Amino acid sequence: MHRVVPYPRRPRRKPARILLTLLFLLCLGMVACLYAGQAFTYWQTRTELKRQLARLELLKEENKALQEEILLLQDYEYLEIRARKELGLVRPGEIIFSVGE
Repeated sequence: MHRVVPYPRRPRRKPARILLTLLFLLCLGMVACLYAGQAFTYWQTRTELKRQLARLELLKEENKALQEEILLLQDYEYLEIRARKELGLVRPGEIIFSVGE
């Protein structure tokens, strides 16, 4: 005769073990949320830093151009050319001929 061998029964999970597993998963989820928040803040800060560094480079270029203009403005001939061009100033006795565009 054939004898039927029953499978051993699985022991029932204890409520304490289930509670401990749920608590562990909850803690793991909280850590993941905190990490995600910190990673997002880090990403935002890096983006802002890159933007500010690009702005700094533009301001340095503008500052260099202004320093060069300061040197040019100390030259009398440059001042005269600029006054004639931008303000339309003339020396006494000069006659301006204007050609229409």
